Amino acid sequence: MSVVRKFMVTPRLASLIKAPGGLYVAEALKRGAAAVEASRDTCLSEVDAALEEMDALAKTPGFDPEAMYNQSARLICFCGAFSDDSLVTAARSLCELLDRAGEAGRRDDRGVKVHLASLRLLHRTEADDETRKAILAGLAQVVDRYERDAKAEA
Repeated sequence: MSVVRKFMVTPRLASLIKAPGGLYVAEALKRGAAAVEASRDTCLSEVDAALEEMDALAKTPGFDPEAMYNQSARLICFCGAFSDDSLVTAARSLCELLDRAGEAGRRDDRGVKVHLASLRLLHRTEADDETRKAILAGLAQVVDRYERDAKAEA
């Protein structure tokens, strides 16, 4: 039987806040926001690159779903600089679609293309909240189709 060991890690920020003359929460938040803003252009460029790679993959007949999944995961990694989470939600939806299609032993190239078009609509556009919600609801329906199909087959 293995032994479970627990470790308590104190984040650096907690140490700074508790130290005499340490960092105030407001200052920590201000520095954090500045760091995110400083990385914003890099994140936008990486998201653009991931979307271009995904578009190129989708144009290739019989593209590798794992490569598409990896690019979607890459996109998720760089969405932290955005205040709106609709792009990361759509990218996660694409990952879920690829997972479910793979589990069902099928390809869903049309579903992938719908997701890619939606990602483009959500990225670098001035879509309002209602439009973003409608897009995400539509993507959820595309993914949920596999759950409905599985229930119908059972």
